[in-house]
Amino acid sequence: MIDWFESSVPIDGVAARIIAQGMRVVASADGHLHPRELALIASFEADVPEGDIGDGILGDNAELRQVYIRSLVMLALADGRISEVERQAIAELCVRQGIDPLEVDVEIVAVKRRFLSVFRGVSVFRDSVVRVARELGLPEDEVAALDGDA
Repeated sequence: MIDWFESSVPIDGVAARIIAQGMRVVASADGHLHPRELALIASFEADVPEGDIGDGILGDNAELRQVYIRSLVMLALADGRISEVERQAIAELCVRQGIDPLEVDVEIVAVKRRFLSVFRGVSVFRDSVVRVARELGLPEDEVAALDGDA
């Protein structure tokens, strides 16, 4: 599996439009379009060429499917948490792409871990980092490890 955060994954125009469409579905799932969600979508779409999405299916490229899931999760986390309706929207979008629900769960945790990795080695707001980890729903052993890093 690639580290999408560190590696470049080629995304053509059709795939980019499919990802953007999924992001819009997740953003509107809870009935509230958060400004950070809208900003993320606008930033992503700024480089997406116009066109259609064909059948709307990404295909079997594992790296591209991982980008899809992580993009949806990052969008959902833009307001600080993934609501249950956002999680359901992500699950439904991924089922349409033929992505296993267990893979979605794994990627949700990967994105949450990546968000917190930015704070690795930070000791000044450690209590806040631990609180965020708990709010993200990371396992308690990972939260404890963060607390022990101080």
